[in-house]
Amino acid sequence: MNGIHVNSTAPFFARHPDSNFSIEKFSLYCEVISALQWRKMNGDIFMITDSVAADYYRKCGLEKVWNGISEIIPQDIEGIDPLMFWAAGKLIALRDIPDNAALVDEDLIIWKTLALSETAVTTAHREYLSPDIYPDPSLFGVQGFPLLDRLDKQVLPCNTAFLYIPDSSFRTFYANQAIAFMKAASENRCDDRLCRMVFAEQRLLAMLCELTGTEINTLMDMDRLFIAQDDYTHLWGAKQAMRDNDDYRNGFLERCRKRIRSDFPEYEYVIEAIDSNI
Repeated sequence: MNGIHVNSTAPFFARHPDSNFSIEKFSLYCEVISALQWRKMNGDIFMITDSVAADYYRKCGLEKVWNGISEIIPQDIEGIDPLMFWAAGKLIALRDIPDNAALVDEDLIIWKTLALSETAVTTAHREYLSPDIYPDPSLFGVQGFPLLDRLDKQVLPCNTAFLYIPDSSFRTFYANQAIAFMKAASENRCDDRLCRMVFAEQRLLAMLCELTGTEINTLMDMDRLFIAQDDYTHLWGAKQAMRDNDDYRNGFLERCRKRIRSDFPEYEYVIEAIDSNI
C-alpha cells in the first residue's frame, strides 16, 4: 500500500510572513523515520507538498527519503484561512491522491505491517466529545454549509493522524465536504484555531461515515492510548515539551540518530544533512 505524507507551507508563512521556511529538527527527524519505517513495513511513500517545501527537502538532501515528491498543493490552499485550518493541505491532498493510498501524519511512526479492511475507513483512533475541543458545531456560525443540519452530533470523532479510505467515492465526498466547510468558515475569520480544524478533519469524517453507513476501524483503542505499546509512536503531545526542554529534545534527537544508524544504515547520510541544514 502507498503511504502519503503531506506538508503545506501556508500555515508557516501565515505565522512567520517574513521568514524563510524551515522545519524544527525534531519534527524533521520524526518524519524521516516515519517515511523510512513505512517503506520498510508497508510499501512506497510519497510526499505531497507545495513548491517551497519541495525545494526545502531537496536543499536538505532528503528527497530520496520518499519514493517521490509531488508539488500539487497550491500556496494559497485555495483561499482557506491557513491559521484557522492548518491541516487544509492534507484535505486537499486527500481529494487528489490515487486509490489504495493512506495518509500518514509526519509525526506518526508505524512500526508494524498493517492489514487494513478494503471496505471500512481506518483511522488512528476515536476521540471523546470534549466540549472544549468539539463544541456544538452550530456555535461556529458558519453559513453556506447546509449539510450540517443532517449530521449526527453524538458520533465520536476520529483522530486522523492515520487515514485510509478504500472507497474512492466516499473519500472524494468527505474531502469535498471538508474543503467546503473550511472555505465557508474562512469567510467568518476568528481566533479559534483548534475547534474548527478538528471539526473539518476529524468530527466531520465520523459524521459523514454515520450518514452514509460507512464502517470505521481504528488502529488504536482510545481507552488504551497512554498504555505502553510498541506498534505506534505519535509525537503530537511531545512537541511543545521538546520546544520547552533542551534535555528532552536533545535526548529525542540522539535516539533518532541511533535509530537511523541501526535500522536504516544506507540513509545515515540524512543525519548530517539534517544537522547541518537546520
